[in-house]
Amino acid sequence: MKISHFIIFVLISLCIQNAFALDRIWNMRYTLGPDARPSPKFAAGVGLRSDFGDNVLFPVNIMGALNKEWELGAKVDMYTYNKLDNMEASIDLGGRYRIGAGRFIELDGYFGLNRNNESALVITYGKDVYIASNFSNFYEARAGFLEGVTGEDGYVKFELGTIPTLHFGHSVLCMIEITSSGSAGHLKDDFMVDIIPKLEVAFGGTRVRLEFDIGIMQEENNDQKSIGLYVQTAL
Repeated sequence: MKISHFIIFVLISLCIQNAFALDRIWNMRYTLGPDARPSPKFAAGVGLRSDFGDNVLFPVNIMGALNKEWELGAKVDMYTYNKLDNMEASIDLGGRYRIGAGRFIELDGYFGLNRNNESALVITYGKDVYIASNFSNFYEARAGFLEGVTGEDGYVKFELGTIPTLHFGHSVLCMIEITSSGSAGHLKDDFMVDIIPKLEVAFGGTRVRLEFDIGIMQEENNDQKSIGLYVQTAL
């Protein structure tokens, strides 16, 4: 890996501030967060994301590869608010088509299971690029439609993200996701930028990922902090 790439990676880590907020479009995918790697023949995962208070997200997913090009998956997101006094649940049904090595197009339908929980449709283009044998960068561009992601008066919400990654062998990944989102027509009101440091360790066919959310810019939109833990295993 080039020294300049490593220096950039370290500087990003040192610039982190203590604030958090993730746009809900970030969760609208059948995977447990952004991931360009091919799915196993069949896999299942579970996670937990907490704001260090009463608000907790529990995602549970299944996914698998039909062949080298097509993957399918489903995920249930269960949100709890105020010590289980209020709960919401949504289901994501998604599929991905791989366009050669490291590139894909994904379509997710996100359906609210509560009466006041609206649905959404999200299209994703992702690309993973290896810059060196132990350094890669993942890019994604997303567009979300319908009230579940845009809000009542919105038309479309956009999200852009990148994940520079250091590879330590095949078992340990150190990542920093940088993601931003905003709605057409409401960009000033809901524009967000988040930096998400991640550490992932693989044990055979099982991957365990720990991550933190740090929101920057637009403090009124990014006034929380949270931690997430995810486990994905091939079956």
